Amino acid sequence: MKKILVTGANGYIAKHVIADLYKRQYSVRGTVRDLSYSEVIKQDIEKHLNSSIDIEFVKASLDKDDGWNEAVKGCDAILHTASPFPINYIKDENELILPAKEGTLRVLNAAKLNSINRVIITSSNAAVYAGNKHINEFDETIWTNIDAKGVRAYTKSKTIAEKAAWDFISKNSSITLTTINPVLVWGPGLGDHLSSASLGIFKILMKKEMPMVPKIKMPIVDVRDVSKAHVDALENKDSYNKRFLVCENTYWFKDVCTKLKSVGINAPSIVAPSLLIKFLSLFDKKLKEITPFLNYDFNINSKQAKTVLGFKPIEFEKTLEDTYKYLNDLLKNK
Repeated sequence: MKKILVTGANGYIAKHVIADLYKRQYSVRGTVRDLSYSEVIKQDIEKHLNSSIDIEFVKASLDKDDGWNEAVKGCDAILHTASPFPINYIKDENELILPAKEGTLRVLNAAKLNSINRVIITSSNAAVYAGNKHINEFDETIWTNIDAKGVRAYTKSKTIAEKAAWDFISKNSSITLTTINPVLVWGPGLGDHLSSASLGIFKILMKKEMPMVPKIKMPIVDVRDVSKAHVDALENKDSYNKRFLVCENTYWFKDVCTKLKSVGINAPSIVAPSLLIKFLSLFDKKLKEITPFLNYDFNINSKQAKTVLGFKPIEFEKTLEDTYKYLNDLLKNK
């Protein structure tokens, strides 16, 4: 039985990845920043699978060397899903950029030292489409322009970390790399992921905290599809040394709200004037981060994922229904 290391095992995507690995008869070791998370992770995955699992955990953090050699040793492949994501606005962008880049290189160096030749990294659409408003359709050949005005720290961190990974691979050809680049990820979590940044917008809409919506487009994909893409790529030689954008489709924010109404969420239906958003962004750092995307129409091309990985995305309506049920059940118990 092959053993796969999953970094950041407590994550929203990572728990699905671990469950999917067990479904395909892999053995799993996970990294966590705090070993006290271990039992909860195990219980959440066992509940989902309705069976017991024998999973190992190793303490390792993206910002430290400690633990990575122990984590990697004896594994057959690595699925690197761990990445810092800001919950609140940060003043120093290096608080995100350095852990993302250096953490990725720590994982790759440990793989090299332990002769592991297969690595899959969870990157992001953030490493593809930002700072490129002259482009209206994105595929894996495109990289975010981190020097463009208004590119936020998280976007820079994902771009810089992924580029560092590909640069490392170019100098260490014994390792085959694949990156999975999801867009905004929704869908039911395993366990409590109320603090997940990717579910933040959904929660705001559920709680009616947003009276109007900006005129921006939202590319969306289901967490279950993101997980499946990781595992489908694992031993698929056609996926080696490729990037994969995974996206169900792109939707204007207003259209998302219209669909949310069909699952019982009284989402806002009024589109805020873009000039108002720009004015308010002078006083709200979070609004400032979305202003580069106001009125910007674009699409995401996931043809490569469909052709190579057999990516067949869950329909958006199903994702909405399942996300709503998942979050509603969690919030009722809080």
